[in-house]
Amino acid sequence: MKKENKSTNDMQDAFPVIRIGYDMRLLDSNLTALPLLSEWKVRKGSKIPDNVLNANPEITQSLQDTNPSGCKVAFRGLNIWFDMVPFPEAGYIGLYGYHVETMVPEVVQQKLRMAG
Repeated sequence: MKKENKSTNDMQDAFPVIRIGYDMRLLDSNLTALPLLSEWKVRKGSKIPDNVLNANPEITQSLQDTNPSGCKVAFRGLNIWFDMVPFPEAGYIGLYGYHVETMVPEVVQQKLRMAG
């Protein structure tokens, strides 16, 4: 039986990758990011809407910092965790998805805390 090897590109395509310019315009993304970008109503070259930036203030805050940081983005009952890496010399912020989890309703979280 032949063992299947995953290439680095396969792993990168498993999670969303988004590049946002310092002018808050979408520069590029991979295919995995398209459903999220569709929900945000943003296409390549268009500005990230204020409602998205208000819901995810870490994106705007990353403009003031040259250190990598992170954020969690809510999407259709999921939380997508991103590493945000600023590239000031290139003029963009890279958002690199690395973890997806199902949102647990607050009531369920409270019950789990009480039981634990």
